[in-house]
Amino acid sequence: MASRFVFFTKTAWHEPPRLRHQLAQLLAADGDDVLFAEKPGLLERPPASGETPRGVHLFRHRELMHHKLRLGPALRSLNRWWTGPSVRRAASRLGIGPDAVIVNFNYEYFFLRDIFPGNPLVTIINDDFISRALPFCRETLHQAQRLTCRASDAVLTPSVVIQEQLQPYCQPELFLPWADTAFRRPVAGGVRDTVLYWGFIDWRLDYPFMESLARAMAERAPEVRFLFVGPTERGSDQQPLFRQHPNVTLHPASKLDALPLDRIFASVIPFRGGVEGCDAIVMPNKAFQLLARGMPLLVTGMPRFARESFTFRLDEGDPVDALLRSRERFDALQPSMQAFIEGNGPPSRLEQFRRIVESARLRAGRR
Repeated sequence: MASRFVFFTKTAWHEPPRLRHQLAQLLAADGDDVLFAEKPGLLERPPASGETPRGVHLFRHRELMHHKLRLGPALRSLNRWWTGPSVRRAASRLGIGPDAVIVNFNYEYFFLRDIFPGNPLVTIINDDFISRALPFCRETLHQAQRLTCRASDAVLTPSVVIQEQLQPYCQPELFLPWADTAFRRPVAGGVRDTVLYWGFIDWRLDYPFMESLARAMAERAPEVRFLFVGPTERGSDQQPLFRQHPNVTLHPASKLDALPLDRIFASVIPFRGGVEGCDAIVMPNKAFQLLARGMPLLVTGMPRFARESFTFRLDEGDPVDALLRSRERFDALQPSMQAFIEGNGPPSRLEQFRRIVESARLRAGRR
């Protein structure tokens, strides 16, 4: 029997896909109806135009101020006073009844329990918002997150670090992303001379490390090229890495399958160490997409990153040796990547989420 899910997010539907988009599409593809709240604003606005998958419907409500500006109970109450009635109107307009499952991606939406008192409420904390806030803001934001988790019937997170942070006041379950496609084994042999970075090109990347690696590769393996693909932020396209190294190319954002995958032998995720949000990463969303296409992963930073046979740490030992080893073992690593993707595919995540929802229904029914 099909269910109805209501997603509360601060994300536009047509932003680069994240866990909230993936989960909405997974449920809709399985026959459920998904109402997806796009990023709210000061006033109620219609949802963005554009196509959505069958079964996904967009709506918006209003919000008084940015979540990081709600410093203390008074401002949280003021925002609740402004946002709550707007959410209630949307619920009435859309016919959201007590059987709908509320899926909340906002760490400070504790007031959803008052608006949907009998509905199962699942909260997904997918980012470490607290550690990225200014120090004097963290305690009050942590209080809001604690209230939200305690009001929820289930709490999920894709990060072991966040799971540990939440355990003092709830029982969070690990809920990782999954690949957008079944495993596709690359054609064996051929010339593979490219390392790919695919994602946001911003301040999180360790540019000095990649410059050093580019210089070393130019000397020891001059045929290897680095291809950086993605949107650039804060003038990152002016980094010396992209302007002074002939073996490094910058390319605009592109779908993964539009790239020359037959030339790529690994994908690099070179995050800086000591970045609190990055330090919590176990396996980012994009890693599943890359692994599904048979690409080993080269990583820096991210001390919690999953250690598998197909992950190579460039910040432990000689990075050139690790990089070249990934190319040498490219064909041999395909079975382990296939097994990983098949064990972390859409069917297994859908089964896990439906089990969580049923548990949330039972808890909601006992209130």
